[in-house]
Amino acid sequence: MEGTLFAATSFSNLLSVTSLNYTNYLNVTFGAALVANISSVYPISMFSSTIAPALYAIAAVITDAEYACPTRRALKTSLLNQLGTYTYLWNHIPSCPWTPSITTAELSFLGATHTSELAFVFGETSNLPQPNGTCQLSASEQILSNEMVTAWQSMSKNGYPTLANGTKWIQWSQGGQGVLFNGNLTFSTINMTQCDFWDAIQTGTSTATTTSITTVTTTSTIHATASYHGSTNGFVLVTFVLILRI
Repeated sequence: MEGTLFAATSFSNLLSVTSLNYTNYLNVTFGAALVANISSVYPISMFSSTIAPALYAIAAVITDAEYACPTRRALKTSLLNQLGTYTYLWNHIPSCPWTPSITTAELSFLGATHTSELAFVFGETSNLPQPNGTCQLSASEQILSNEMVTAWQSMSKNGYPTLANGTKWIQWSQGGQGVLFNGNLTFSTINMTQCDFWDAIQTGTSTATTTSITTVTTTSTIHATASYHGSTNGFVLVTFVLILRI
């Protein structure tokens, strides 16, 4: 959920965000003509099990419109240029704040949000938030950090990421697969069906004319309440092209 961090910092009282705030956000960001269309795909009712449904609706739109779906378009471009491209979905909520501006109490509310993987990428497993914090990542989280560091080091050295056991990551071109970072590390098709909607809005093209491989699963879609409810699962999709993070 990249967008929770941005949505949360936009309001002084997170629990008081209303449907009017949501409509105003859509109107200012995308224009009045698209408000009804977007709100029908991302209705506030989809987030009714959260403590701040309107805020999470805003966060979901930010996540997909500004991060996940532009990334998928970049992935498609990488196929046209025959680049070795690898992806991962960061879906883990850290047990420690990674910046002094975030409190421990806010971690579950923010979920796997923007920048929440950075401590893992740079091997910062203790004294969080650094430099003088008192929190230490759990043993399992330290394994996740080691995997992240290993992948980036391999990408820089070899041009492709590996797991700590030496297994080479599967390229995204092989069925839209990437590494899912949560409690376990698994290769999985990363579900981005919501991007069909955003591609039509943001590029004026349909997926039928631009998609050359299957990148979705049939187990959940953007319309399924399980996509966002409760756990605020992360939709951080990072694309490796050489050593660049798109």
